[in-house]
Amino acid sequence: MLNMNIKNSAQKNKIALLTLGAVSLVLSRIVFSFINDPEGPNLLIVVGLAVIIFFLFLAIYVLCTRLVKLL
Repeated sequence: MLNMNIKNSAQKNKIALLTLGAVSLVLSRIVFSFINDPEGPNLLIVVGLAVIIFFLFLAIYVLCTRLVKLL
């Protein structure tokens, strides 16, 4: 039973991290769509901003899950 809970928890964490990654890429792309640059956004800059957004969301996710466990 404990092994099954560990697998479910790992699966939920994997899905949450993939969702955070996808959302961060989309948000960074949206941010650069508002910038009027004729050449378009640089892929390296978009990915760099996505990494920053990902770690911000990851910190919020970890804090929220710990707060929920305390309740």
